[in-house]
Amino acid sequence: MNIGIIGGSLEGILISLQLASDHEIMVFELDAEIGTPAWHPGFIINPDLLDIFLTKEQRSFLMFKACADGWGMRWEWLMKHLTIVAAQRGVSLRTRTRILQTSQDGEHIVVETSSNETSQPSIFSFDRLINTQTSNQKPGGLQHLINPDHTTQYPFEHSISWFGGILSHQHLPSPVPLSPELILPRSDNLTELWWNSDEHWTPKEGYIEEIRISLPKDKANVSFDAMYQKTTEFLHNFIGIE
Repeated sequence: MNIGIIGGSLEGILISLQLASDHEIMVFELDAEIGTPAWHPGFIINPDLLDIFLTKEQRSFLMFKACADGWGMRWEWLMKHLTIVAAQRGVSLRTRTRILQTSQDGEHIVVETSSNETSQPSIFSFDRLINTQTSNQKPGGLQHLINPDHTTQYPFEHSISWFGGILSHQHLPSPVPLSPELILPRSDNLTELWWNSDEHWTPKEGYIEEIRISLPKDKANVSFDAMYQKTTEFLHNFIGIE
């Protein structure tokens, strides 16, 4: 089948990777680069899961470091390398592209887009559309304009507000005040601190980067492991594609 995926989220990229061997896949992403900025905790419980997708060399870029809940890592590099693998497997990636409308044409769904790449086609036809866009990806609230009757919606969990801060290891106190939900060290000498409440601690030196994002309340469901498992269940249970 010819399948369109709306949104270059981790879920969208994982779905594209799992479908690419048997179907023609195109991913539509508003931003210029998929996975940048990295608005997600760099958190994985079982790094061996990545053997399905990444080479040993690609994994070395992720800066794994063990922590109480699993492993910390660089999420932006995970997204970058998964996107590279998707392209290598034949997935068509349409970045800086906004869907303006969708319509039904017999058994097919027609997608009209606006893109900065004037030489590229602007109208596409699909057998199915999967919507994996998240509000976290789109600064200013910019969204694709789609008719929900034309898509299969990915079942994102109810989310709450999280705060994340990245700081140097040398500025990390022990214990960390206000008990972060996740403390994710990385082997690049940086640590991510994440709170799923309104209260969070700020070091006197400040953070190298601050992130505010909506995520599931349970930290286990924020991990790569949980997100990968949910995408495989989605493909099997919701649209019957394996």
